[in-house]
Amino acid sequence: MSAPAVPSLASRSIRRNRMVPVLLALATAVVLLMLSACSADRVAGGNTSGSVPPDVGGSADRDASGDESVVGGGVPENAPPGAGEDAPPGGPTLTEQIVRTGDITVDVDDITSAANRVITVVDAAGGNIGSDQRYGDATDGSADLVLRVPPDRFDELLETISDLGKELSRSVAAQDVSTVVADVDARVESLQNSVDRLLALAAQAVSVSDLITIESELSARQSELESLQAQQRALSDQVSLATLSVRLTASSDPESADTGFLAGLRDGWNALLDAGRGLISIIGLLLPWLILLAVIAVPLWFLVRRRRRTPAIPATATMRPPPPATAQSAEPISEPAGSERVRPLE
Repeated sequence: MSAPAVPSLASRSIRRNRMVPVLLALATAVVLLMLSACSADRVAGGNTSGSVPPDVGGSADRDASGDESVVGGGVPENAPPGAGEDAPPGGPTLTEQIVRTGDITVDVDDITSAANRVITVVDAAGGNIGSDQRYGDATDGSADLVLRVPPDRFDELLETISDLGKELSRSVAAQDVSTVVADVDARVESLQNSVDRLLALAAQAVSVSDLITIESELSARQSELESLQAQQRALSDQVSLATLSVRLTASSDPESADTGFLAGLRDGWNALLDAGRGLISIIGLLLPWLILLAVIAVPLWFLVRRRRRTPAIPATATMRPPPPATAQSAEPISEPAGSERVRPLE
């Protein structure tokens, strides 16, 4: 039998060279797996090393918020059942939240006494006056009041106001806002948790760029949280106190139209008095102007009259010599009375 062939040195060196890349690839894979495991442990442990992941504006923001549907206006995952339209039919029943509103118009004899009576009843019921506006007189005017009372005293107050006079109109409405209240409450709670997580990340940030990104997102979420909290307070106020708008009117009864001689005489006398009052008003209006015209016209009248009495004599008339006497133009000399004219003898 022949002895087995011994591998040569060249073949063994070639095999070693082929194993080196394989070993290097295996070592690289092991190192990468160890690094990824370490980074996952740091993220899961709350980043105990004090550094913030590079993708703070993306993945860190989503991790801090926990739900993107809150920002978009949808219903969050931790919202109570019934907060959205697609709530499961078998979920727990929501607390009933009813907003009650109404308005009533009543014709009364005295606006002041009726309005004061309404204010007294509202104060006794534990409510408050939203507004109180009154116009005209107590017996010929109107008043507009906005009342806020507890819902359980709403019907009683409505009947009390109706008994003050003659009811002219009434309108009452009740709106169920249970779903809206539950949705707003859930969104407020979710955003509050998101803000708290962003504040925790901001406290651990070591990079200026990461801190700026976190603060920008934190400011946006805080603004949205404040808006939702305002809606929450408004809904709570509308549910806790019902709103009733009251209008009180008062008008004097028109006088009956009388006919006959006495009624005509009375109407004629009233018309004469009205005409006299109108004439007196016109005289009073024109009197200042008449006085002003008199002050200007009287001196002018005296001046014109004086000039007419003393006509001007031209100076040339006094300096002209008398015309010469002629035989033709000579006039006979008048003889004195009692003397006789002697005629010459012919």
